Amino acid sequence: MKACPRTAYSWCFWGNAALIALLLNHWGAVEVRGHAEVLTPLTGVAIVWLWFLGGLFSVLGISRWEDAIHRRNAAALTALCGALTGAAWLYAAGAFGEGEDYGQNVFCTGLGTLAWFGLWLVLELGGKVARSVAEERDLATGLRLAGCLLATSLILGRALAGNWHSAGETLRDFAIDGWPAGLLTLVAVPVERGLRPSRAVPFPNWRTAGLAPALGYLAAAAGWLWHLGAWEGMPR
Repeated sequence: MKACPRTAYSWCFWGNAALIALLLNHWGAVEVRGHAEVLTPLTGVAIVWLWFLGGLFSVLGISRWEDAIHRRNAAALTALCGALTGAAWLYAAGAFGEGEDYGQNVFCTGLGTLAWFGLWLVLELGGKVARSVAEERDLATGLRLAGCLLATSLILGRALAGNWHSAGETLRDFAIDGWPAGLLTLVAVPVERGLRPSRAVPFPNWRTAGLAPALGYLAAAAGWLWHLGAWEGMPR
Protein backbone atom coordinates (compact mmCIF):
# COMPACT_ATOMS: atom_id res chain seq x y z
CA MET A 1 0.00 0.00 0.00
CA LYS A 2 2.88 2.39 0.69
CA ALA A 3 3.92 2.18 -2.94
CA CYS A 4 0.51 3.21 -4.32
CA PRO A 5 1.15 6.98 -4.70
CA ARG A 6 4.62 6.35 -6.12
CA THR A 7 3.20 3.77 -8.51
CA ALA A 8 0.40 6.08 -9.61
CA TYR A 9 2.84 8.91 -10.25
CA SER A 10 5.17 6.56 -12.14
CA TRP A 11 2.29 5.36 -14.33
CA CYS A 12 1.38 8.98 -15.04
CA PHE A 13 4.99 9.91 -15.82
CA TRP A 14 5.70 7.03 -18.19
CA GLY A 15 2.25 7.24 -19.68
CA ASN A 16 2.90 10.84 -20.65
CA ALA A 17 6.30 9.92 -22.08
CA ALA A 18 4.50 7.36 -24.25
CA LEU A 19 1.87 9.98 -25.13
CA ILE A 20 4.59 12.30 -26.41
CA ALA A 21 5.99 9.53 -28.60
CA LEU A 22 2.53 8.82 -30.02
CA LEU A 23 1.79 12.49 -30.67
CA LEU A 24 5.13 13.07 -32.38
CA ASN A 25 4.72 9.96 -34.48
CA HIS A 26 1.24 11.08 -35.56
CA TRP A 27 1.54 14.88 -35.84
CA GLY A 28 5.27 15.62 -35.79
CA ALA A 29 7.34 16.83 -38.72
CA VAL A 30 7.68 14.56 -41.73
CA GLU A 31 11.21 13.54 -40.77
CA VAL A 32 9.91 12.40 -37.36
CA ARG A 33 6.79 10.46 -38.28
CA GLY A 34 7.57 6.79 -38.72
CA HIS A 35 11.32 7.23 -38.15
CA ALA A 36 12.36 5.46 -34.95
CA GLU A 37 15.94 6.73 -35.21
CA VAL A 38 14.60 10.29 -34.80
CA LEU A 39 11.61 9.60 -32.59
CA THR A 40 13.60 7.66 -29.98
CA PRO A 41 16.05 10.45 -29.01
CA LEU A 42 13.24 13.03 -29.05
CA THR A 43 11.29 10.85 -26.61
CA GLY A 44 14.42 10.43 -24.49
CA VAL A 45 14.78 14.21 -24.24
CA ALA A 46 11.09 14.39 -23.35
CA ILE A 47 11.62 11.99 -20.43
CA VAL A 48 14.38 14.19 -19.01
CA TRP A 49 12.25 17.27 -19.60
CA LEU A 50 9.23 15.79 -17.81
CA TRP A 51 11.40 14.74 -14.88
CA PHE A 52 12.87 18.25 -14.62
CA LEU A 53 9.49 19.96 -14.78
CA GLY A 54 8.06 17.51 -12.25
CA GLY A 55 10.60 18.83 -9.76
CA LEU A 56 10.02 22.43 -10.78
CA PHE A 57 6.33 22.20 -9.89
CA SER A 58 7.34 22.50 -6.22
CA VAL A 59 8.28 26.15 -6.87
CA LEU A 60 4.54 26.79 -7.09
CA GLY A 61 3.87 24.99 -3.84
CA ILE A 62 3.10 21.37 -4.75
CA SER A 63 5.89 18.78 -4.46
CA ARG A 64 5.79 15.39 -6.12
CA TRP A 65 7.88 13.80 -3.35
CA GLU A 66 6.74 15.58 -0.19
CA ASP A 67 3.07 16.02 -1.00
CA ALA A 68 2.03 13.45 -3.60
CA ILE A 69 4.22 10.49 -2.58
CA HIS A 70 5.47 10.79 1.01
CA ARG A 71 2.32 12.37 2.46
CA ARG A 72 0.02 10.34 0.20
CA ASN A 73 -1.92 13.46 -0.71
CA ALA A 74 -4.49 12.48 -3.35
CA ALA A 75 -5.24 16.13 -4.16
CA ALA A 76 -1.57 16.82 -4.88
CA LEU A 77 -1.22 13.64 -6.93
CA THR A 78 -4.26 14.59 -9.01
CA ALA A 79 -3.01 18.12 -9.63
CA LEU A 80 0.50 16.96 -10.55
CA CYS A 81 -0.79 14.33 -12.96
CA GLY A 82 -2.79 17.04 -14.70
CA ALA A 83 0.29 19.22 -14.79
CA LEU A 84 2.44 16.43 -16.25
CA THR A 85 -0.11 15.76 -18.97
CA GLY A 86 -0.22 19.45 -19.80
CA ALA A 87 3.57 19.58 -19.97
CA ALA A 88 3.60 16.55 -22.26
CA TRP A 89 1.19 18.22 -24.66
CA LEU A 90 3.28 21.42 -24.73
CA TYR A 91 6.45 19.46 -25.51
CA ALA A 92 4.80 17.60 -28.36
CA ALA A 93 2.90 20.60 -29.74
CA GLY A 94 6.14 22.56 -30.00
CA ALA A 95 7.21 20.03 -32.66
CA PHE A 96 3.97 20.03 -34.67
CA GLY A 97 4.63 21.40 -38.13
CA GLU A 98 7.61 21.67 -40.46
CA GLY A 99 10.76 23.62 -39.71
CA GLU A 100 14.43 23.89 -40.53
CA ASP A 101 16.03 22.64 -37.30
CA TYR A 102 15.27 21.43 -33.78
CA GLY A 103 16.20 24.79 -32.30
CA GLN A 104 12.85 26.06 -33.53
CA ASN A 105 11.12 23.27 -31.59
CA VAL A 106 13.03 24.31 -28.48
CA PHE A 107 11.94 27.91 -29.00
CA CYS A 108 8.28 26.93 -29.35
CA THR A 109 8.23 24.53 -26.42
CA GLY A 110 10.10 27.00 -24.22
CA LEU A 111 7.72 29.81 -25.15
CA GLY A 112 4.66 27.72 -24.38
CA THR A 113 6.06 26.40 -21.12
CA LEU A 114 7.05 29.85 -19.83
CA ALA A 115 3.59 31.21 -20.64
CA TRP A 116 1.96 28.19 -18.99
CA PHE A 117 3.98 28.58 -15.80
CA GLY A 118 3.17 32.29 -15.83
CA LEU A 119 -0.55 31.56 -15.92
CA TRP A 120 -0.14 28.99 -13.14
CA LEU A 121 1.61 31.68 -11.07
CA VAL A 122 -1.30 34.06 -11.68
CA LEU A 123 -3.73 31.38 -10.52
CA GLU A 124 -1.62 30.69 -7.44
CA LEU A 125 -1.30 34.34 -6.47
CA GLY A 126 -4.99 34.99 -7.01
CA GLY A 127 -6.53 31.73 -5.84
CA LYS A 128 -4.00 30.28 -3.31
CA VAL A 129 -4.47 26.83 -4.79
CA ALA A 130 -1.26 25.33 -3.38
CA ARG A 131 -2.45 25.84 0.19
CA SER A 132 -5.76 24.12 -0.49
CA VAL A 133 -4.00 21.22 -2.23
CA ALA A 134 -0.84 20.72 -0.17
CA GLU A 135 -2.01 21.76 3.30
CA GLU A 136 -5.76 21.18 3.33
CA ARG A 137 -5.55 18.15 1.00
CA ASP A 138 -8.73 19.22 -0.78
CA LEU A 139 -9.40 16.84 -3.67
CA ALA A 140 -11.87 19.24 -5.30
CA THR A 141 -9.14 21.88 -5.59
CA GLY A 142 -6.73 19.28 -6.96
CA LEU A 143 -9.23 18.37 -9.66
CA ARG A 144 -9.89 22.00 -10.57
CA LEU A 145 -6.17 22.74 -10.76
CA ALA A 146 -5.52 19.68 -12.91
CA GLY A 147 -8.35 20.68 -15.25
CA CYS A 148 -7.20 24.29 -15.49
CA LEU A 149 -3.57 23.38 -16.15
CA LEU A 150 -4.51 20.85 -18.79
CA ALA A 151 -6.99 23.23 -20.45
CA THR A 152 -4.51 26.11 -20.64
CA SER A 153 -1.81 23.80 -21.98
CA LEU A 154 -4.16 22.58 -24.72
CA ILE A 155 -4.81 26.16 -25.82
CA LEU A 156 -1.17 27.23 -25.64
CA GLY A 157 0.04 24.09 -27.38
CA ARG A 158 -2.41 24.58 -30.23
CA ALA A 159 -1.21 28.18 -30.52
CA LEU A 160 2.34 26.87 -31.04
CA ALA A 161 1.49 24.24 -33.64
CA GLY A 162 2.14 24.86 -37.31
CA ASN A 163 4.90 25.33 -39.84
CA TRP A 164 7.80 27.57 -38.83
CA HIS A 165 8.22 30.88 -40.65
CA SER A 166 10.02 33.14 -38.19
CA ALA A 167 10.29 33.91 -34.49
CA GLY A 168 8.21 37.04 -34.99
CA GLU A 169 5.39 35.21 -36.72
CA THR A 170 5.49 32.49 -34.07
CA LEU A 171 5.07 35.09 -31.32
CA ARG A 172 2.26 36.78 -33.22
CA ASP A 173 0.37 33.55 -33.85
CA PHE A 174 0.94 32.48 -30.26
CA ALA A 175 -0.67 35.66 -28.98
CA ILE A 176 -3.58 35.53 -31.46
CA ASP A 177 -4.40 31.86 -30.92
CA GLY A 178 -3.36 31.53 -27.27
CA TRP A 179 -5.03 34.50 -25.56
CA PRO A 180 -8.04 32.45 -24.31
CA ALA A 181 -5.66 30.63 -21.96
CA GLY A 182 -5.18 33.90 -20.10
CA LEU A 183 -8.91 34.56 -20.03
CA LEU A 184 -9.58 31.08 -18.70
CA THR A 185 -7.03 31.64 -15.93
CA LEU A 186 -8.64 34.95 -14.97
CA VAL A 187 -12.00 33.17 -14.75
CA ALA A 188 -10.43 30.39 -12.65
CA VAL A 189 -9.17 32.83 -9.98
CA PRO A 190 -12.61 33.82 -8.61
CA VAL A 191 -13.76 30.21 -9.03
CA GLU A 192 -10.93 29.15 -6.71
CA ARG A 193 -11.79 31.84 -4.20
CA GLY A 194 -15.41 30.77 -4.17
CA LEU A 195 -14.95 26.99 -4.05
CA ARG A 196 -11.90 26.48 -1.85
CA PRO A 197 -12.41 25.02 1.65
CA SER A 198 -13.90 27.43 4.18
CA ARG A 199 -15.48 27.40 7.62
CA ALA A 200 -18.88 27.16 6.03
CA VAL A 201 -17.83 24.33 3.68
CA PRO A 202 -14.68 22.69 5.09
CA PHE A 203 -14.94 19.65 2.78
CA PRO A 204 -16.22 20.68 -0.67
CA ASN A 205 -17.80 17.92 -2.72
CA TRP A 206 -15.21 16.67 -5.21
CA ARG A 207 -17.83 16.08 -7.90
CA THR A 208 -19.69 19.39 -7.90
CA ALA A 209 -16.86 21.63 -6.65
CA GLY A 210 -14.00 19.80 -8.38
CA LEU A 211 -14.83 17.57 -11.31
CA ALA A 212 -17.57 19.79 -12.76
CA PRO A 213 -15.43 22.97 -12.97
CA ALA A 214 -12.48 20.95 -14.30
CA LEU A 215 -14.64 19.54 -17.09
CA GLY A 216 -15.90 23.05 -17.76
CA TYR A 217 -12.34 24.30 -18.26
CA LEU A 218 -11.58 21.41 -20.60
CA ALA A 219 -14.80 21.94 -22.55
CA ALA A 220 -13.89 25.60 -23.05
CA ALA A 221 -10.43 24.61 -24.30
CA ALA A 222 -11.88 21.97 -26.61
CA GLY A 223 -14.29 24.53 -28.03
CA TRP A 224 -11.46 26.93 -28.82
CA LEU A 225 -9.41 24.19 -30.48
CA TRP A 226 -12.44 23.25 -32.56
CA HIS A 227 -12.86 26.91 -33.52
CA LEU A 228 -9.23 27.17 -34.67
CA GLY A 229 -9.37 23.94 -36.63
CA ALA A 230 -6.33 22.34 -38.25
CA TRP A 231 -2.96 24.05 -37.98
CA GLU A 232 -0.76 24.80 -40.96
CA GLY A 233 1.04 21.63 -42.03
CA MET A 234 -1.17 19.32 -39.96
CA PRO A 235 -0.94 15.75 -41.37
CA ARG A 236 -4.20 14.54 -42.86
